[in-house]
Amino acid sequence: MKKLKKPLIYLLGLSFLGLSVSLFNQSNLGMGSWDALNRNFHERLLIPYRYLTPIVALVLVGIAYLLEKKKPDIWMLFPLVLSAYIGLVIDVLIVIIPSVSEMALILNIAYVAMALIFIAIGLNLIVLCNYPLPALDQFCLAISHKFNISFGKGKLLGEVIALLLTVIVGLAFSHEEVWFYLGYNTVIMILFVGALVDLFAKPIKKLLGDMNDNRDIR
Repeated sequence: MKKLKKPLIYLLGLSFLGLSVSLFNQSNLGMGSWDALNRNFHERLLIPYRYLTPIVALVLVGIAYLLEKKKPDIWMLFPLVLSAYIGLVIDVLIVIIPSVSEMALILNIAYVAMALIFIAIGLNLIVLCNYPLPALDQFCLAISHKFNISFGKGKLLGEVIALLLTVIVGLAFSHEEVWFYLGYNTVIMILFVGALVDLFAKPIKKLLGDMNDNRDIR
């Protein structure tokens, strides 16, 4: 059972990331920059998330390898598997989780709050397991290494890049009426996710214990 503990916790962390995207998707307050970028493709091209997320992951991992001047190897395919799993979770949960986009603002805020908490917990679980990061986080980590900045600043820069790409793609797909699926959540993600990740780091590590030599992503 001990051998299964870490893989199960890792899987739970990935599932929480998928759950957070589903909650954002079912509210009317917009999405984080990367999620909004994916949704622009999803709504126009009608590509299920279980296929879309691996495609985006392949691009992000490829750029991450270029930034860090790494040669392609078998491990660069692993984030694609992670992204496919997260995409599958999103596809399943957006059918199960009821939409509150037409309901009271308090319910939409509640969905956003839950999504932020699940992101923070999910990322901490993944890092604690010292297993490979999802493609987006590998990309942000590569940015931090390239420019010799903290992981948090790398994530911030990654969000800004995604914001610009979302506007460009949204304009190409004529999604101006829905503001390219951006919204309050875009700003909230940029401002608060990093702080929440730090907030949950110590309690989660205290609860689960030091499972092994953790990946230092700061």
